[in-house]
Amino acid sequence: MTRVTPHDVAEILETELESVTLQAFISDAHQIVERRCAPHTDDMDALGDVEAYVAAHLATAKDPRVSVASHESVDVEFETDAHRYWEQAVLLDPTGRLDNPTRGYGIATT
Repeated sequence: MTRVTPHDVAEILETELESVTLQAFISDAHQIVERRCAPHTDDMDALGDVEAYVAAHLATAKDPRVSVASHESVDVEFETDAHRYWEQAVLLDPTGRLDNPTRGYGIATT
C-alpha cells in the first residue's frame, strides 16, 4: 500500500495530471522506496516524503514545463524539472540508499 495520495503529489508538482495517472507514478515510486529505503529504516513519515518526491520526479515525464518562450519567434523550450524533485527525495531519504543503488539495490543491464 502506498504512503501518499495523488493529492499529495499534485501539491508538490503543481500539476493538472489526473489522479489515475499520478497513482501509476506513485505505485512506481512506492516500489523504488520499498526496495531501496524501507528495509533500512522504520521512519514511515520520512519514507512517505521520499515516496512523494520520487513520484513527482517520475510524473514530470508526462508533465513537462515551458522553460523558455520567445514572442519574437516561435521558439518554446520544454524541460521536465525532474532533477529538482529527485534531489529533494535524496535529501529526505533517511537511509542514504536512494541515490546510491549499489548499497542494497542495483539495476542489472545486459
